[in-house]
Amino acid sequence: MKTIVDEAGEIIAKATDDHILIGGHHRLAVAASLGKRLFWRDTGEPVKLDLFFKHYGSSLRHTA
Repeated sequence: MKTIVDEAGEIIAKATDDHILIGGHHRLAVAASLGKRLFWRDTGEPVKLDLFFKHYGSSLRHTA
């Protein structure tokens, strides 16, 4: 399991080793919308948010 943290070291979300979010979806979205820089806690590398916000056609749920 990997942990996503912000610049202050606060835990934002958790993901599997292959980058599937298992917790913190809303906190991740809020941090991204505020322009916060996010990092993998174990390596210090920046998190590429496009990995988490990519949408695949048929997997989207549409609401009226």
